[in-house]
Parts: sequence; C-alpha cells; structure tokens
Amino acid sequence: MRATIRAADPESTASLSVTDESAVRVYRVPERGEAVVADKDGSVTSLGVHDISVSREFDDDGEPGYIEFYKEDSQLYVQDAGSSSETVQQNAFGEIDLSDGEPSLITGDCTVQIGYSTALEVEVEQSRGNDRPIPYKADLVLKICDVRSTNEVKSELRELKEMMHAADISDERYRNVLADVETAFENVENTRGDELPTEAVQKVSSATKRARNYFLSS
Repeated sequence: MRATIRAADPESTASLSVTDESAVRVYRVPERGEAVVADKDGSVTSLGVHDISVSREFDDDGEPGYIEFYKEDSQLYVQDAGSSSETVQQNAFGEIDLSDGEPSLITGDCTVQIGYSTALEVEVEQSRGNDRPIPYKADLVLKICDVRSTNEVKSELRELKEMMHAADISDERYRNVLADVETAFENVENTRGDELPTEAVQKVSSATKRARNYFLSS
C-alpha cells in the first residue's frame, strides 16, 4: 500500500507519501505562522495551510494533540492522539468521528477533517480489486454500531452484507464470516427502538471485526 497525504486546498501543492512503517504526525506550529505541518521521522513538511484551530503537537502540559497516520501489518490507520477540536474521517461510505482516540482503518481514498477549516486528503493506492471496499465498510459499521441509531446501523450493515454477497469468493472461511454478518443483520432488523441493546452491539461488533480481518489477512 502507498498513501499520499495533502491539504485539501487548491492553493497548496505540498504532499507527503507514506510507504513504510514510519508514522506521520500532523499538527500546528505557532512559530511558523500557525502552519499545519506533517512530521515524519523528525523531517517536518509544511502542508501549505495555516489554521490556528488545529492543535499543536503537544500542549503546555505536555499532552499530545497531533493527528497520526501509521502502518501496522501493512495496513494504514489514522488516530487522533488528543486534539482539542473534532476530528472526522470521511469516505465514500460515511463519516467516522475520531475524537474518541480510537484508531480508524484506511483502505481507500478519504478526507480527514482537523480543526475547524482544515481537511487532509488521503489518496491510497491499493492492490485489491473489487473486494477492496468491504473491509472499509466493515470498519465503518464497527465504529458506529454503539453510537448511531438502529436504522443507521441496519442500513450500513445491509450494504455490507450485499457487498459481501456480490464478492467473487467462495472459500469456507468466507462463508462462515458472511453467515456471522447475516446473523448480526437479522438481530438488528428484529430490534425495536432507536438504540441497539448491548447484545446486538456485541454481535455486530464481532461479525464486522471478522469481516474486516478476513480481508486484511488475505
């Protein structure tokens, strides 16, 4: 996997490629006129935008405020280490709030909103074919299953189930994973009320983790 990070600003031409295991931190540098920079192994690159609402790398108490992109097991993740403003990952399947500090999988092009007016475009070159969006969708459902309404989770889980049915895969492990997703969907579909009960959340969480990990380990 190869990923390129740049500011979503037509006047900015700066970008940074992520191709190895080195993490990339994005934060604001007050001494550079509130410039938003990308830091990889101590090499700092200005992203060509200035935004005082983006957090510094560390605050006055030494607490982290940066956004970090890193690779683990050949997969790319983004994580909010503790910024003071909302951080949101946007992709073709919806939005994921990163403000809880949990890492979020990146398997396709997306935008990460940091601060109030800065957006980072992440362009991913991935080797997978038509199955590539499935782990992304599974990760999205995993992220929202305990914070969004029953109808929202049901809609996203239905799309995941349909995508998995359409995939040209027939091995036994995949069939077992798909069966788990179908069971989780039936459980959500039979739920009454705006919020999923704990048991339903656990079933959705387990099934979507298995679906995501199937593709990441393939």
